[in-house]
Amino acid sequence: MCGIWALFGSDECLSVQCLSAMKIAHRGPDAFRFENVNGFTNCCFGFHRLAVVDQLYGMQPIRVKKFPYLWLCYNGEIYNFKQLQKQFGFDFQTLVDGEVILHLYNRGGIEQTASMLDGVFAFILLDTANRKVFLARDTYGVRPLFKVLTDDGFLGVCSEAKGLINLKHSTSLCSKVEPFLPGHYEVLDLKPSGKVASVELVKFHSCKDEPLHVVCDTVEALPSGFDLETVKNNIRILFENAVRKRLMAHRRIGCLLSGGLDSSLVAAVLLKLMKEININYPLQTFAIGMENSPDLLAARKVS
Repeated sequence: MCGIWALFGSDECLSVQCLSAMKIAHRGPDAFRFENVNGFTNCCFGFHRLAVVDQLYGMQPIRVKKFPYLWLCYNGEIYNFKQLQKQFGFDFQTLVDGEVILHLYNRGGIEQTASMLDGVFAFILLDTANRKVFLARDTYGVRPLFKVLTDDGFLGVCSEAKGLINLKHSTSLCSKVEPFLPGHYEVLDLKPSGKVASVELVKFHSCKDEPLHVVCDTVEALPSGFDLETVKNNIRILFENAVRKRLMAHRRIGCLLSGGLDSSLVAAVLLKLMKEININYPLQTFAIGMENSPDLLAARKVS
């Protein structure tokens, strides 16, 4: 996980405000960056990095030469970034999976961007050319995101609520820190003063609907019908694909075992797929539990 934090329209000194960003330092032990936004002296980004993909060029906020007016801070993994790159012919500057968010936004706006992402994510996207701020969170809310927005347009966004609760602001009334809704994106106007105004909050995907990103899914068309063997085979294909697409890390992959059926099955499939793609290090497993508990004994047996 990483820690993302951003302020827009701060009335107080940003060097004081950034102390709040340090409350989520545990989310990213590898590096930290605090960066002001050019042209908006009261707006800034803070980022705590856990380097999983592109350890050399993966620092955030992400900015690329092709879109100098776009700033991106995100937490998560975009599993289909290579498929999207191939489908639309995107020219990536880094190996970072999240860079695809910039290219998708430039191509089709925020609605297509959020809808086409297959992954777990929470992001803050700033477009200084059009003076827009966008917030978005994945369908199931796997990645956390919290925000605080005052009546006069001061916005704070963070991976955890603790990074927002003690922010300094001129108004005496403290706005409530709220979780950002899963499966939604929000559009906010960025005023010349650096303050923001919410324009719309949109639900981009419902769990019961087929997502738009299936057009670039690596799974072939599944056989239809309710024959028992067909159903079991389809479940097997989908389950293996769910594990396979998570093998995109540039660091070692481990597995958390509880000793139960679900985690044991994931570990077994993971080991099979690691052999298929010639990952040459041993699969390391981890377990949490009381000493000599049934769960730990079962986890050791699976391991």
